[in-house]
Amino acid sequence: MAPVKISYVVSFSSQDPKYPAENLLSEDGIRPWLGCPQDHSRQLSVELQLERASPIGYVDVGNHGCAFLQIEVGRSSWPRDQPYLILVPTVTLMTPADSKLDRNCCGVRMFKEADFLELAVGQKWDRVRLTCSQPFSSCSRFGLSFIRLRTPQEQEPEPEPPRPALGPVGASHTSVEEEQLRNCLWKLEGAAQSPAHLSRSARMVLSAARNQALRP
Repeated sequence: MAPVKISYVVSFSSQDPKYPAENLLSEDGIRPWLGCPQDHSRQLSVELQLERASPIGYVDVGNHGCAFLQIEVGRSSWPRDQPYLILVPTVTLMTPADSKLDRNCCGVRMFKEADFLELAVGQKWDRVRLTCSQPFSSCSRFGLSFIRLRTPQEQEPEPEPPRPALGPVGASHTSVEEEQLRNCLWKLEGAAQSPAHLSRSARMVLSAARNQALRP
């Protein structure tokens, strides 16, 4: 999984000049994006242009007083009136009680593909729209402190068995030990899948054992 860089802010519904939407482009996330103090709509949105069209596998968001958040994706090539697709449906970042007491305002939410709506998964996007709201507190400042995007984790191929460096007898013995280790790892993982589909960590253990067996 690789970071997906945000190039610039396309548009925003509101911002405090001291805490503009461009703060979301910062990689250190020190200063947040907050709505204008004179805006009483209690809802904010910002649209971001990505450096290139990429599949999105992970989204990390730093909250700053928002009660609800929705994430949508689209493409810069689309007509202006074409609706974006929902990536993450509206989620709760703060409870009504926390909102009214102005506590637990700066949590972090991390979303993965399992949290995304199916229509938006696996496609390439170069626009992201964030819509956040705070209906439970009429005077508190709210917005977001950061957003991080990453591509999906690449599926690693099954390790290819190395060519045996021993004779036929030694190679056969190595193959038996390897099969025993594979079955043991499979059982330790709960036997959720067949032995041919081990987890990444189990495949690394198996590969290390192969390399050790082939050393002279």
